[in-house]
Amino acid sequence: MKRILTIAVVMIAFTGCSKKSSGPTIATLTATTISGITRATATGGGNISSDGGATVTTRGLCWSTSSNPTVALTTKTTDGTGTGSYTSSITGLLPSTTYYVRSYATNSVGTAYTAELTFITLANTSLTIGMTFGGGIVAYILQPGDPGYDASVEHGLIAATSDQSSTMVWWNGTNVTTGDTGTAIGTGLANTNAIIAAQGSGTYAASICRSLTFGGNTDWYLPSKDELNKLCINQTAIGGFASAYYWSSSEYVAGFVWAKDFPNGGQAPFSTNYPGYVRAVRSF
Repeated sequence: MKRILTIAVVMIAFTGCSKKSSGPTIATLTATTISGITRATATGGGNISSDGGATVTTRGLCWSTSSNPTVALTTKTTDGTGTGSYTSSITGLLPSTTYYVRSYATNSVGTAYTAELTFITLANTSLTIGMTFGGGIVAYILQPGDPGYDASVEHGLIAATSDQSSTMVWWNGTNVTTGDTGTAIGTGLANTNAIIAAQGSGTYAASICRSLTFGGNTDWYLPSKDELNKLCINQTAIGGFASAYYWSSSEYVAGFVWAKDFPNGGQAPFSTNYPGYVRAVRSF
């Protein structure tokens, strides 16, 4: 009798226990392939598919020249919050160096990391005008005094390898002031975007440059007056230019835009309904 009572007490104690519900966990994420590698920069990112039940408060990339970098390092990015995909810019790198990268996501539980990726930055070799690079041909390398010049990192212009049109008008049927008056190096992209915003959909000089996909790149634009001038100066090294007037993206007044005479180098405002040549550029 005594033995039966003991078993009953144990069974009562066991059935009285309840399973505790699980709480939040660290986030779940995957890394984006490293791309756009230069001597000093690269691009990566991640995609957070689950926040683990607790809001992701910080996300980004961390990198190092040693394996398994963490967010304790200063070499990291912070790229927003929450789930979904994000893009990270890796800067301040050394040339010809192997880097280790992990995407991360932090919530109240802790920090989750992706598997480690590695990449090697480009060698510290100087570019030359006329060299094949960045999906086109190096058309100009920024010099001291140029907007955007950086003594530690080369920047400049890349020209498409051939003309995008020989008979393309600048306007889209309406002479409206677009506000794209920038003439300096570095203003061509903003000009192009302003033209398209004002002129709308259609086929014209700015739109065919901006919609160009070439050499794996989609950031082509119609060069500004000064950018087009650099293409004219270096036209022999770049190659493929006709003896004709080429459009810039720099508006003179409503209905007239700066155009460049290749190969002679003259510049003059041309009517926007004039059929001219187009050569797209992109920046690096």
